[in-house]
Amino acid sequence: MKNPLDTATGTIVCGLVLTIVLFMFVRYQLGA
Repeated sequence: MKNPLDTATGTIVCGLVLTIVLFMFVRYQLGA
């Protein structure tokens, strides 16, 4: 049984990483 807190933290971290990657991608596209 997974710890709900670990699942929530993992979801937040995953979302944060995706946001950063998307931001960098858009910034690169605008700069190109």
